[in-house]
Amino acid sequence: MPQQQGPDPKRIFIAMTLIAFFLLGYELFSSYFLRPAPQQTPPPQQEQTAKEVKKTEPEEKASAPQLMLGTTREKKKPVKTLKYDVGSFSIEVSPEGGRIVSFVDKQFGFDLITEAEKKLNVYPLEVYTGNPDIDYDLNFGEYKIEKREDKLILTFKKGGKELTKELEFKDFYVKLTVKSNLNRKVYVLVGTHPFEASFYTHEGPVLKLGGEVLRIDKDDIKAREFIEGNIEFAGEESRYFFKGFKGKISHVVINKVSYKPEGEEKEKEITFTYVGYDEPLTLYMGAKYYSRLRELELSDLLDWGMLKVAVKPLFIFMYWVYEHTGSWVLSIVILTFLLRLVFFPLNYKSTTSMMKLQEAAPQLEKIKKKYKDDPVKMQQEMMKLYSEIGFNPMSGCLPILVQIPVFFALYKVLIITVDLKLSGMLWIHSLADKDPFYILPVIMGLTMILQQKFTPNPDPKQNLIMYISAVAFTFLFANFPSGLVLYWTVNNILNIGQNYLIKNVILKKR
Repeated sequence: MPQQQGPDPKRIFIAMTLIAFFLLGYELFSSYFLRPAPQQTPPPQQEQTAKEVKKTEPEEKASAPQLMLGTTREKKKPVKTLKYDVGSFSIEVSPEGGRIVSFVDKQFGFDLITEAEKKLNVYPLEVYTGNPDIDYDLNFGEYKIEKREDKLILTFKKGGKELTKELEFKDFYVKLTVKSNLNRKVYVLVGTHPFEASFYTHEGPVLKLGGEVLRIDKDDIKAREFIEGNIEFAGEESRYFFKGFKGKISHVVINKVSYKPEGEEKEKEITFTYVGYDEPLTLYMGAKYYSRLRELELSDLLDWGMLKVAVKPLFIFMYWVYEHTGSWVLSIVILTFLLRLVFFPLNYKSTTSMMKLQEAAPQLEKIKKKYKDDPVKMQQEMMKLYSEIGFNPMSGCLPILVQIPVFFALYKVLIITVDLKLSGMLWIHSLADKDPFYILPVIMGLTMILQQKFTPNPDPKQNLIMYISAVAFTFLFANFPSGLVLYWTVNNILNIGQNYLIKNVILKKR
């Protein structure tokens, strides 16, 4: 019969690692497949609004906007545009339809107007009343554009129809006011989500309804969704960018359409979002900078994920350090150092327990040889020895276990923080991206091997497993955000330092 041994700390480490990556897989899976479906009615606390909406629901749905695709609009392109530099943005407006045809975040050189919008000739600031004839005039007719200090006034007049779009530019957002003599509810088009690498984050419609943030997957949209209630903000988001409106929004309409990207044979499904509103709106198109979102009360646009209770406090602390130091590298290092201090008692117990196991290695080997044909007795004698020397098999797992939520929280922070896109160190241009030369993951793997050298297991087979794990982790982390690899590397180095301190300073004095 095979020999059975007591709980081994290295095996516990491997088990905890598997649990960690299971949780990571669950987080990624849930971000794609477990998002809440769009709500069609407000929550219970919006009872009065629900009753009012219910009376006009058929009429509202009947007059909801249509994109008018499949007509001549795809062939009609803006003939000319007027370009303006406003703060950190560069904006191009077309007199034809009074629409935004380019909106570049100059810091990133990123145009929030997508290839799909340009190809389909569907742009933000289009307005809809539900009447195709009126809507065609409003979105393809000629607008007069006036620049008055920090304002753009876009005016349309034709056949008794009048509509004005006033854009008042602030530091990093726009106040939008739409006035008309149409006596009809007007919807304003947000557009589709900015195109960028998602890295397992949500892209598509996002809104805050009744105090709850809804991130809607395009697969949950049939053709057109009609959402009503007390909506605080609505728009389209990607990993790092958002374009949408904040204000007193009563209705949101989401259209799903297909288009064929340039150079591809298969069509791709995307969504377009419009908002119906009752007062001037705040238009925000740009990166999800926390400082900006915080000022606009849009911080809920940051996707905290399933572990919000851990992610949000960690993010706020790291952002506080970043604001006071100006460095995300320092923010990660300081966080890691503080965590090592907090968990020092657990690491102390783990190290001393492992040293006791190493000292008892000859006795363990004798027990294994003596009772090799009696696994039950071997187990009993090993546990008896553990008790005599004061070794706790679980002590090796606790420092790893408490780091698991921190690891996932930091992982989430690093993939949603746009500031990291512009923060780098040495040869790494962006902490949000992988190391282009894979140097940092290799250093991380070497620190894992050094950890094993400092705290070897009496069983050579277990040591071999840990060395193999270090190599596996190196390959696994190779494509992770550099900020996360930096955290794990610094954590390993501090762990080595703590082990040296415990063994050669604290315990040596005793």
